[in-house]
This record gives sequence, C-alpha cells and structure tokens, in this order.
Amino acid sequence: MKTSVKRIAVYSQVKQSCRCVALTVAFLAACGSALGFEAKLEGEKVVFECPVAGTFRLECQTGKVKLSAADGAVDFAVTEAKSNQMLLSMLVPPSFIQGGAWRVDAQEGAFPFALGLDEKLFKGNGREIAVKDVNGETLTFGFPVGTYFEVQDNRKWNWNTFEYRIFLPAEMKEWQMTYSFAPAQGRKKLIDKFGQTPRDFPGKIKDDAELKADIASEREFYRSLDFAGHLARKGVRLDDFGGVAGTGQRLGLKKTGFFHLEKRGERHYLVDPAGNAFFHLGVCVFGGGDDLTDVTGREDAFEWIPPHEEPFAAAWKTDEPYWSTRAVSHYRANLVRKFGSYDHTTAAVRNIARVRQAGFNSMGAFGEVSAAARRASFPYAKQFPFWGIKKIPTIRGMFDPYDAETVKSVEQALDSVRADADDPLLIGYFLDNEQAFEAIARAVPELDDGWAAKRAFAASGKSAEAFAEDFIEKYYGVIEKAFRARDPNHLLLGNRWMPSTADNETLCRVAGRHLDAISINYYARDIDRGFVRRIYGWTGGLPQIWSEFFYSAGKESNVGPFTFDVPTQRERGEAYGRYVAAAASMGFVVGVEWFTLIDQAATGRYFQGVGGESYNTGLLSVTDRPYRDLWTGMRDANVKVLETVK
Repeated sequence: MKTSVKRIAVYSQVKQSCRCVALTVAFLAACGSALGFEAKLEGEKVVFECPVAGTFRLECQTGKVKLSAADGAVDFAVTEAKSNQMLLSMLVPPSFIQGGAWRVDAQEGAFPFALGLDEKLFKGNGREIAVKDVNGETLTFGFPVGTYFEVQDNRKWNWNTFEYRIFLPAEMKEWQMTYSFAPAQGRKKLIDKFGQTPRDFPGKIKDDAELKADIASEREFYRSLDFAGHLARKGVRLDDFGGVAGTGQRLGLKKTGFFHLEKRGERHYLVDPAGNAFFHLGVCVFGGGDDLTDVTGREDAFEWIPPHEEPFAAAWKTDEPYWSTRAVSHYRANLVRKFGSYDHTTAAVRNIARVRQAGFNSMGAFGEVSAAARRASFPYAKQFPFWGIKKIPTIRGMFDPYDAETVKSVEQALDSVRADADDPLLIGYFLDNEQAFEAIARAVPELDDGWAAKRAFAASGKSAEAFAEDFIEKYYGVIEKAFRARDPNHLLLGNRWMPSTADNETLCRVAGRHLDAISINYYARDIDRGFVRRIYGWTGGLPQIWSEFFYSAGKESNVGPFTFDVPTQRERGEAYGRYVAAAASMGFVVGVEWFTLIDQAATGRYFQGVGGESYNTGLLSVTDRPYRDLWTGMRDANVKVLETVK
C-alpha cells in the first residue's frame, strides 16, 4: 500500500550558533496521518515528541542532536524513489555575502556577492559542514557516513538566502548529529566611519571634504534633471498637487478638494484636490528608517559609531526608548558632517525638492513625515496605527474581529485619523502590510476557545473555508465603519498584499466591497498582466496601487544585491521605466511606490537584527549621494507616464 509523504518541520535555534544561522530540521516521512509535535523539557534536553504509533523523539542539548524512533513509530526504509527521505535544511542570511564562507569536509568557498549561473555551490557526499562569518566565527555540524549535502543559492528562486540541504541515510533507526562552535578571534571592521563596507564601489566617499563638496555638485545635478522643463517640452504642466493640469476639464473629473477615484470609459483615475488626474508616483520609507542598524553587542565591528551627544544625537532612533541606545543611522550622521546638523523634517523637505526633480509626486507608505509634506505641499499616504492592537499569533498581522475588546481598540486607534481628516494633501490610508489572510481557514479551527473567532467558527457550523469568508467580511466591516465615521474624505487603499495573498478570489471579492483601491506589494522582473487583471476582475473592478517594488545594482552600491538585481545603476533605471510603463498601461493601476528613498544599512536594518535586510533599495546612498544614472532613468520614465494622462 502506497503511503502519503508528510513534511514535519521542527525549528530549533542552536544557542552557540554562528550569528543568525537558525537550524531547521525537516523530516519527510511516509506516514498516513498528520503528525504534530509537542515540545517539553527533560532536564537540559529539549524534546520534541510525536505520539504516532509509538514515540518519535528529537532531542536537542548542548553539542548534540539525537533523533530516535521506537518500533512502529516511523519507518525510514527507502522502498521507492523520493519516498521516506529525511531532509535537514539550514538557512544562512544574505549578510554572509560580506565575507562569509561555507565548507563541506575539505572543500570550501565564499558565499557569492551576486547570483551565478549555477545555484548549487556544492553537491556531494560528506561527513561535516561548516558556516563561517566574516570574522571567522564558525558553526560546524557532523553527520553519519553516507550523508549527501547541497549548498544552495536560493536567490535563483527569488528567496534571498543561502541554504544547506542535508539528505540523511533514511534507513537508520537512530542517528546522531554533533555540532560545535568556534568563536571569532578578534573582529574585523565591517563598516567605516561613513557606514560603507570595505569593498570598492562607484561613488565611495574617502573623507569629510568629499561630503561637503557634494553640496554644490549635487545642487547642480538635481537642477539639471529639470523634470518640469522636460514635461513642458511635451506640452504637459502640473498643478499645485502634482496632477496633470487641464485633465480635469478635458475628462470631466470632479473637484472635491480631496483625493478621490473616478472612472472614465475603461480607465481609472486618481483625482487630486484640484480635480486633475494624478498618477501616484510615490517613494516608500521617505523619512528613513531602514538606514538604521542595531549595533548592540557588535560595537567593535564599526570603525566609528556616532556619539549620543550633539551634534550627532539625532543619528540615533530617539523616538522609541528601547532603540534609543541600540539603533543608529550613519546616513543621518553623514548629513551632520555634510550640512552641519540633522533635523528629521528639514531633511525630508530637502529630499522632497530632490525627488520632484525626478518626477516623484508623493510619499508612499512607512516613514511618513506629514509635517514635511505639509511644509512642502507634497501629497502623502499613511498607514493605520494598528501596531498595538492584539493580533492572532498564528495569522500574521490579523486581529480578531469577533472580539469586542479588540474591536474597541481598533476604534480607539482610528480616533487618530480625525486630526488629518481635512488635510487635502493626504491621499488615504493603507490598512496594514502583508498580512496572512490565506492562513485564516487553517488557523482559526486550531485556536483554543479563548479566542472569539474560534467560538464564532464553532457556532457557525460552517466549513473552515466558508467561515474564512465571514471572518474577512467582519474584519473589513469593522475597519470601514469606524474609519468612515471619523474621516469621510480620504481613501481606503488596501492592505499591501503579497501577490500570493492577493491570488484569492474570496479575499478579493470581500475586500472589493469595502475598499476604495487594492494595494499589492508587487515585486516582479516582468509584469504578469493576466494575474493583475484577474485580481481586478475578482475585486469587482477596483483600481490598484502597486505599493512596493525595487530593483538593485549591488555591485554599483555600498550594499547587497536583491533578488531582482541588475549590473548597473543605469539598468536599474531602465528596469524602473519598464515597470511603471506597464503599470500605467493597464488602465486600472493608479499609482506605484518605490521601496525606498535611502539604502538599507549595510549591517542590516535595525528591527531585524544582525541578519536584517541590507539591500540597494535607495535612490540615495548612505553618504546621501544620488545614484545619478538611476535618477536620470527615473526622470525619463516618469515623464512618459505623465504624458499618458495629459
């Protein structure tokens, strides 16, 4: 009788591990029933026990991991191809491109900066693997004879990690895996005083004098972009909000004093307060944030860390007490060197003037600086302040809409929108970011009865899938009712879905009844027109904002390459141009948002720790230098986009 293959994942963080390398132990076992693990302590051991036809144990203690199966529990004998395999995988964060190395027995190599032609860095049999960071800190694992290894570059599949894949001899009833940890012998300086990595790249700063000299040369560069002049030569001029002047009269659009949406023929328009067509060309994280990095416990890896005293005090994240002594921005410190001081609003106003010269007309999500936006008459989007709302832990980012206290908390949080209800520069609100709506049907039945959603599900008598629709309806209903009562003037811009979340007819259909627009964090090398049209149809014809995307050119920057990496900053601008042209051509996409204004910190953005994202996301480097070829390409692309709405 053929049995089904189940994947059982047990996650264990090895304490003496190489920084941020978590071990994932995943077993593929032939078993006819779903398996669940219960974790418990037995002295110094952490034991994961699976009570299926006996006992299946994974024991973790200092220096040794032991897997054993009692008679009849799990049969690891291989009877046919691809059955009963035992797989362990260990993920290595992308930060290891800055000098990390892999090893299998005597063969070793560096983790490559950019994806090569072959995603397999190694494949073959061995007894021992190791991963080493730039300082020589090393984590080593030993395995039984006959183990097969793969060292893999997951960027091939748009997953920015490296991975050890370990295939164990499946016929063994008991095996042992040993591990050891070797600390670093001293520490290398990962970052210079400007926040730059040791390797060479175009535009690298050598001294303070270069920073100060940039003021005059960059002023001339931004002036030379002359976005308004390029538009004027195409017969296009802009109104005070960045909309295309005259389009309101030609298209018969309404002038409401606020941003709103209208449809004329087969085309949707985001209409600005002056009544003209406005294509939202936004930049996310405008006020910075991803440029901050956590220095805790690795202060000696930095050549220089800004002091907490003036004039560098503002380089620290002082708006959150927990991070005020941990998270620091070399970008902000460089602005102090360059301009003499750093003020959040002043810096944002300066950057508004800059990005306007490339054709950007608004702020996107995160790092919103509304004071700067109002000072510079620059439209902006905001996000609902739901960070403190109690969430269901097994459904990422989702609160329980059936819980009366939670609903009250949501309503209280939305009281804050009253303050900006009459602001004509505010486009609207994103509800949240990349929530796991797709997990609702699975997760709600697994909750205990302490959750109101679980009680509602039990009382409904419905299938999990049918109840998921009710849950989503309840979720959107709570938010829409509370928001419209407090702010009737601004738009509900959606939840910034990941594409895998958006590809759900039920979710789209329900959201379409409550939102003004759909937002998708749509990262893509090539636009899948069939996919976005499908979402458009399912939502009942709601316009879309593609709310997050970027391309990197890692070799021509201070930071690392993203999944969608190109060789040069010029090609980065070209990739941007293809993306926004495709968006504008759809007829129902009313805006896009580039992620981000400033490069992420080379040592990882602060809230993700040492292994945090560290990509060439920015229009500006850590030294405040614009990637000039990128800006020129973006200027040309944005001119073409606004030509299409004249």
